[in-house]
Amino acid sequence: MPFERDITIGGCRLIQGDARAVLPLLEGQADLCVTDPPYALSSGGSRPGAMGGKFSSDVYDNSGLLMDVVGWHEIGGPIYRALKPDADCYVMSDDSNLFAAHGGFIGAGFKFHALLTWDKIVPNRTRYYMKDSEFTLFLWKGRAVDINHGGSKRVWREHRPADAVHNTQKPVALMQLYIENSSLRNQLVLDPFMGSGTTLVAAVQAGRRAIGIEKSPKHFEAACARVRAAVASHELQEEQAI
Repeated sequence: MPFERDITIGGCRLIQGDARAVLPLLEGQADLCVTDPPYALSSGGSRPGAMGGKFSSDVYDNSGLLMDVVGWHEIGGPIYRALKPDADCYVMSDDSNLFAAHGGFIGAGFKFHALLTWDKIVPNRTRYYMKDSEFTLFLWKGRAVDINHGGSKRVWREHRPADAVHNTQKPVALMQLYIENSSLRNQLVLDPFMGSGTTLVAAVQAGRRAIGIEKSPKHFEAACARVRAAVASHELQEEQAI
């Protein structure tokens, strides 16, 4: 079996396993992919004080990786095939991985809509300009469809989550924007690199179903806890609205 655990919480399916092994089992199922793949991070060198926060020299340096990574050329094709014939795909990256990510997904058959930006407001200090932004490749497969809220801006400004339980956790509101713009209620959202479950939490809040895949047992447990809380909160809101 290509995965260790398979849990359903509300309308979400959480799978603990390697996305490269699990994705072929999901062929043609998802209406949308929103994901932040694990990519190699560089501290910009080992000079003391080069970066701060989670990338400070006592936490992370160029001699190792912050997390297990996958090659961009390995994941574009499996994600493409896991989506339905007409579907959008949002793939997050930093600036140093952006061109490789673009090549990997375009090479798999995706077409490019736009480059979106997350302005984190408070930057990480580096030797070569402070890192204050991350980027999202907005892609599509098959027939291009207008987003649901055409007035959405390409730059999203929000601080990194103060209560983050994952090193690279993204704001729920950012992922919810992508989900609500490129899917309809009850459609299925895929995140092959679920981390602590931010995309799935956003999907629950947006009234969508979701499938998340995560290799790390620690992050998988965190995702399960966050999704359970999100589902309980959403169900309570639905009851109160009746």
